[in-house]
Amino acid sequence: MAQIWQQNSALRSRYAQPTLMPTAQAVNTRVACEQLEQMARRLEAAQAEIRRYQTRLFACERQMIALRRENAELEAAGEQARTEAEQTAAREQALLQQLQAAEQEAPQPAPPEVLSAPETPAAQPEPVQAEDVQPEPQAAAQPPAEPEWQPKTELEHRAAELMNWFDQMMGT
Repeated sequence: MAQIWQQNSALRSRYAQPTLMPTAQAVNTRVACEQLEQMARRLEAAQAEIRRYQTRLFACERQMIALRRENAELEAAGEQARTEAEQTAAREQALLQQLQAAEQEAPQPAPPEVLSAPETPAAQPEPVQAEDVQPEPQAAAQPPAEPEWQPKTELEHRAAELMNWFDQMMGT
């Protein structure tokens, strides 16, 4: 604004000097006033544009502050989740060690009996020694879900034998 006043003063002082031609002076004054008004309009437009840029800059700064805050919150949540995962993994590892220790200390249960139907003496398998069969640790940990069922027919005996064989293969 001060610059406009200085330019305005300079123009007025230059055109205020007495000249020989009064009409030329009037024309020059009018041209100077038009130039001055044009410069004032350009200055106002430039100031308005500066205000718009400042407003946009302020909005961007507010958005950056909000994003930084959100980023900090997300980093804190991520760090908390990481620590919880580490704690969970440590608890899981401790429980696995306790389970392994309990399995090692627990007495080994007798191997499950294989139900078989009476067959001919030549087709009967050899009796299995208790030390040859290693029971599965998972099978010992799970109690039977159903009461013992006793086969009554030859077909039921063979089905029970087959199911026991499948259970042994599956490790249950």
